[in-house]
Amino acid sequence: MTFQLEVNYLAWLLEKLNWTSVKTAVCASSSEMVVIWIIFSIEFVVICLALYGLCYLLRPNHTVPVFVINLFITDVIQICFRPILNFCTFSVIIAFIYYIYSLSIIVNVGFMVCISVERYIMIKYPVWYRLHNTSKNLALICLLVWAIPCGIIVIDVIIALQGKIAHAFFISVFVLLMPYPLVVFSFVGSWKALSHSVTITPNEQKRILGILALVLFNYTVLFMPGIVQSIIMMLSFEQGLRLHGYLLSVSGILVYLNPLADSLLYVFLRRDANGIFRCLCCEKLHENQTENSSNSLSRRGEVQISIKTYRETTELESV
Repeated sequence: MTFQLEVNYLAWLLEKLNWTSVKTAVCASSSEMVVIWIIFSIEFVVICLALYGLCYLLRPNHTVPVFVINLFITDVIQICFRPILNFCTFSVIIAFIYYIYSLSIIVNVGFMVCISVERYIMIKYPVWYRLHNTSKNLALICLLVWAIPCGIIVIDVIIALQGKIAHAFFISVFVLLMPYPLVVFSFVGSWKALSHSVTITPNEQKRILGILALVLFNYTVLFMPGIVQSIIMMLSFEQGLRLHGYLLSVSGILVYLNPLADSLLYVFLRRDANGIFRCLCCEKLHENQTENSSNSLSRRGEVQISIKTYRETTELESV
C-alpha cells in the first residue's frame, strides 16, 4: 500500500513538473539513440576483449586486481542498461534501471579513485602498501565504495520524491566533484615520486603515468560535462531543459563512452602491478642496505677513534 502511494505521488510530481519538459530532458532524440546504439555495439565487442584480458590478470602468478574487477562490473552495467533508457516510456521499472545506471557511474568513479590512490601509495610507500594490502582490507574498501553510493542514491530518491529537484542535483554535483582532488593529487604525487626513482625503468614509469593520466582524462573529459549539466540544472531547472539539445546530449554520450576508456586501463594494468612492486621493493631494500652499511661504517669509525684515543691516553699516562 505504501509503495503504491509513492508511485502515485511520483506520477503527480511528474505532472506538476511538466512531464513534457522532463521527457525532453530524460529521453534521447532519434539521432542520439543511433549514436548510443553504435557505441553499444562497439563497447560490447571491446568489453568481451577486456574480459579476456581480465582472465589473464587472474592467473595464479598474478595478484587479484580487486578494484579492476569491480570497475569491470560497473562498465558492464553501464553498457547493458543505458540502451534500455532509450525506450522513453515512464514506469517504475525504467526509474529503477535509471537509478541502477546512476549507481554504476558513481561506483565507477569511486573505483577509478581507488586505482589512482593505490598506485600513488604503491610508489610512495611500498613497504606500508605491502603490509596493508590484505584481502580483508581490500574487501572492506570495496564494500564501502558500493555501500556509500547506494546510500546516496536512496537519499537522492527521497529528496526527489519530496519535490526538491535542486537539492537532488546538488547531491549529484557534490558526489561527483568530491573525489576529483584525490585523482589530481595522486597523479601529481606519483609524477614527483617517479622522477626521483632510479630502479623503475622508463617504460614502467610511462606505463604508471599512463594509468594515472587515463584516469584523470576520464574524469575531466568524460564526467566534467555531466557535472556542469547538474550545476546548471541545480541553479535553474528550466534553463537546463532549454540546453537539452546541446549540453545534456553531449554529456550523456561522453559518460557512455567511459567503458571504452576503461578498456584501455585494463591494457595498461596487465603488466603493471607485479613489475612495479618488484622494482619498488628492490629500491627500498637497497636504501635500507645503504643506510645500514653507512651506519656500520660510522660505527667502525667511532670505534677506531675510541681505540686511538685510548692508546694515546695510555701512552701519556705511562710517560
